[in-house]
Amino acid sequence: ARAHGLPLLSVIGDDGTLCPPGGGWLQGVPRFEARARVVAALAQRGLLRGVQDHAMTLPLCRYPQVSPRVSPPIA
Repeated sequence: ARAHGLPLLSVIGDDGTLCPPGGGWLQGVPRFEARARVVAALAQRGLLRGVQDHAMTLPLCRYPQVSPRVSPPIA
């Protein structure tokens, strides 16, 4: 968003539920339940191509001067 001059939007609240602008029909729904509802809505409309698992990678920065918001790993 920053690279394109767009406003930063938060769609998941501190409590893990969706909040505006995350979708009025999903407001207040926990994020994992919201995922299931979105998949069901896409399937109902014939727009779902499929669902597959993927590995989530959370990179760690070993150089805090490059990315100050990420702590270095504990040795």
